[in-house]
Amino acid sequence: MDNILEYVKEKWDQLTAFSKKEEIKKQLWEEIIYRYSGQHRHYHNLNHIAHLYMLLEKYYDKITSPAVIGFAILYHDVVYDTYSADNEEQSAAFAEAHLRQLNVNQGLVDNVKTFIKATKDHKIPEDVALHNDLSFFLDFDMAILGVDDEMYSLYSKKIRQEYAKYPDPLYKEGRQLALRRVLVEQNIFATDEFREVMEQKARENINREVSLLQKQ
Repeated sequence: MDNILEYVKEKWDQLTAFSKKEEIKKQLWEEIIYRYSGQHRHYHNLNHIAHLYMLLEKYYDKITSPAVIGFAILYHDVVYDTYSADNEEQSAAFAEAHLRQLNVNQGLVDNVKTFIKATKDHKIPEDVALHNDLSFFLDFDMAILGVDDEMYSLYSKKIRQEYAKYPDPLYKEGRQLALRRVLVEQNIFATDEFREVMEQKARENINREVSLLQKQ
């Protein structure tokens, strides 16, 4: 955990290096860590954030505005309540409140908010600015679907833990519905890079989980 924390802190320091408001940056960072350290967070925690930053590093040369993606990664799950239907909107508002304290220009803030809100249904608005960057950002967030069997199994178990308050019948119904919504899409991933590497595996993983949920 310490290494993950240090890694994400390094990303925060890089993103906020332009600001000399050291006390405010310290306060904002502590608020972020508090949010991601909740006991109910088994998957949507700093490990998830670190994984997305690693993908950003891997595809860095494809990105136009790394600052937008960098902030969007950090804040996109900062509000996470399995009983709430507007986590993304709340996370976007949280990000805006933080970034305004650092005097980040409104154009960048607006893009960060758009990116975060897009994680609600992983759809890309036709008129969105930074279309390519948003495509990669959403693929980073969805990349867990295309990992190997063992990692995917662990991921699905962590999601179930986050919904522990829901009884099995209700969870199975909701989870299957969410997974089927992904399967009916022509493409799970928005970029050629991720489609070539992960599309087929993601569909295999999702189909396997749906089958398991039906049998349980």
